Amino acid sequence: MSFMKRFATPIQILMTLALYVEISLIVGIAAVPGIYGAICAYGRIIALNPPELIRVFAMVSLGVAAYFCYTLCVIFVVPVMRIFAPGSPEGHFSFYSMKAVQWAGYNALILIVRYTCINFLRVTPMIVLFHRLMGMKIGSRVQINTVIIGESNLISIGDDTVIGGDVTLVAHSAEEGELIVERVSIGSRVTVGLMSVIMPGCVIGDDAILAANAVLPKGAIIGPGEIWGGIPAKKIGVRKAKAEIEI
Repeated sequence: MSFMKRFATPIQILMTLALYVEISLIVGIAAVPGIYGAICAYGRIIALNPPELIRVFAMVSLGVAAYFCYTLCVIFVVPVMRIFAPGSPEGHFSFYSMKAVQWAGYNALILIVRYTCINFLRVTPMIVLFHRLMGMKIGSRVQINTVIIGESNLISIGDDTVIGGDVTLVAHSAEEGELIVERVSIGSRVTVGLMSVIMPGCVIGDDAILAANAVLPKGAIIGPGEIWGGIPAKKIGVRKAKAEIEI
């Protein structure tokens, strides 16, 4: 039995406490500009001696503005912390290994943004920028409408692709005491339907469609222009070319 497996529980407790400290520092740094600006602005408003209702309105509005300022700041602060967790490793490895620790540390950074503010970044250039900064290769005019993305550094998305609402896009699975982490490649002009699931090792070719609520199993390959759907997802059609549609 390995050292990490034998002392798994105390190690996990220590890692959790360290994670809490890390989150406190990251969130604190990202929150400072908005909170400082809100305090300064509120002080100026109070100096004008406005009615109580105006004071309450100003306090609430500035608090919300400070939160959105945090949202914009944290997507830059978190990627800076990649100096300590550069990216998720690729391969098959035990839960009780240093590669698993590296995987967890990197994904914990993504979770900070996911659990504090990412819903307000959906379908905006900001969510694309964040995942680029976390190592994802993303083409032009990509639309991302989901928060459930892991292992950004192992995912690539081509031009003009749409990732639909609440899609699960991850490059890992847990199987029989092992983490299996494999790259995911999504081509250009692909449509990934609402609430579908893409598992590790999947490849989706250009112009393909993955139907809503489909589950694309680990290692599946969708050819260019193919339409897949179902659980597990299978080929159900072929996308017609534009010229053919116009005729």
